[in-house]
Amino acid sequence: MLRIHEETDGNGRIVLRLEGSLLSPWVPGLASLLAAMESEALVIDVASLVYADQQGEQLLRALDARVELRGCSSFLAELLRKRR
Repeated sequence: MLRIHEETDGNGRIVLRLEGSLLSPWVPGLASLLAAMESEALVIDVASLVYADQQGEQLLRALDARVELRGCSSFLAELLRKRR
């Protein structure tokens, strides 16, 4: 299951905090949500993300190129770096 919490940080940027697992059934919905938001004012907090399947990983890799990914675990950081 993927839970998304929307917050605002001290700089007025929107922070989407992802919790749980980013699996293929939830990727299109998250991608649609993100497409509707301005990327320069967006931070994705992945500190509570415990797993991403291949489609989730692809989305995170695409996001990493255009928004700030905050709180990457060493596993997630290595996963994103490894397949670049």
